[in-house]
Amino acid sequence: MSAKPLIIGLSGPSSCGKTTLARLLTRIFAHSSILHADDFYLTDSQIPIHNGIQDWDCAEAIDVAKLVAALKRLKAGETVEAVRDGVASTEIPEAEGAKSAVNEEVLNRLRRELMAWEADMRLNEQAWERPPLLLIDGFLLFGETVSKIREQLDIKILLRSTYEDSKQRRSDRKGIYITHEGYWEDPPGYFDQIVWPNYVKNHKFLFHNDNTEGPVDDEISKSLDIDVVPGMGMKTLEETLLWVVELLKRKMAATM
Repeated sequence: MSAKPLIIGLSGPSSCGKTTLARLLTRIFAHSSILHADDFYLTDSQIPIHNGIQDWDCAEAIDVAKLVAALKRLKAGETVEAVRDGVASTEIPEAEGAKSAVNEEVLNRLRRELMAWEADMRLNEQAWERPPLLLIDGFLLFGETVSKIREQLDIKILLRSTYEDSKQRRSDRKGIYITHEGYWEDPPGYFDQIVWPNYVKNHKFLFHNDNTEGPVDDEISKSLDIDVVPGMGMKTLEETLLWVVELLKRKMAATM
């Protein structure tokens, strides 16, 4: 009997490295794939307008019901390709031959260590089978307004980033995104007026004194089974990757 897939949510502020991390994880863990929450945006004309600006960073911009249905289908054993229902992803694919965000030697070492760990698991726990990992990355997966999405996730990992770092990284990306009907370019002031206020609004309940750049409220995060990457948003991508890989190994070991 095949192991049931684990649905892993990677969420956090804009430009904190969610998609990059998801892609790195698929290069380390065999039988893993990615579903992008951004592929479940409503059509361009349906995106809500707040303060005279289209708001692509609120819960109302996402077809939550469709995303929840897709997650249920993944749990039932369907593939990421199947649950997209023939709709192409709007996520720009990683360029072939592009330099890895983390050194290849590190990735190779992690793959070797994972293979050895899996061999030990099978030797010591003969009933254990490696579960497929289905990763979903999105800016809003854990908030109270999207609790129906959160309920479908077996593992919930929140990445962190400071206001300054998120703003700079989004600016470096030029704020241009492919949509279902064309493309979106951040207008002036969009990060300060829309992106960051939405992140704070939807995630402040996870932090002491509603301060999204301060300490996590461990009682709340544990009650919702949300694992928050340590380091207050100051870890490098490689450090984050190492921490997440160890976390996933612990979670996989507990699937017996």
